[in-house]
Amino acid sequence: MNKKKLTALLLAGVTALTMGLTACGDGSSSESGSKSSNSAESSKSVTEIADELRNSITFKDNLNPLEEDMYEKLYGVTADSYKSAKIYIGGGTIAEEIACFEAKDEASLETIKNAINKRIENMKQSSKDYSPEEMGKLEDPVIVTKGNCVYMCISDDNAKAKEIIG
Repeated sequence: MNKKKLTALLLAGVTALTMGLTACGDGSSSESGSKSSNSAESSKSVTEIADELRNSITFKDNLNPLEEDMYEKLYGVTADSYKSAKIYIGGGTIAEEIACFEAKDEASLETIKNAINKRIENMKQSSKDYSPEEMGKLEDPVIVTKGNCVYMCISDDNAKAKEIIG
């Protein structure tokens, strides 16, 4: 294969990768009072945003990444419904969690949003008896939908979470 063909193939691959990473940044809708924007930061992947949420917000609990094979068990979201995802969970007594998904399509996006809402409801049921002081965070979690991506962050710093998600 000559150099021109190889260069063209490499450029096509880089272009395709770049388009895939920016797929979530269209700012089509948001929830929980967060306004969406089309800033350069919107091109971050859902896993990068999950990592930034974890590293930039002060959490009471030590949040650890959930193994991908546990996503379906905890959230009820099957691997065939998302392109990429990252979830951070704590030890269980403190209501803090991060879940970020890039859905494969519109139908999967609705399924994921419903799964996130169900997860929050389950956490409320657990917390009301064991950790009632955590209910405030569960009553007002940050949930933002942008394009085919949905971001959820339960923390004591909703303003910072919304700023990171954009």
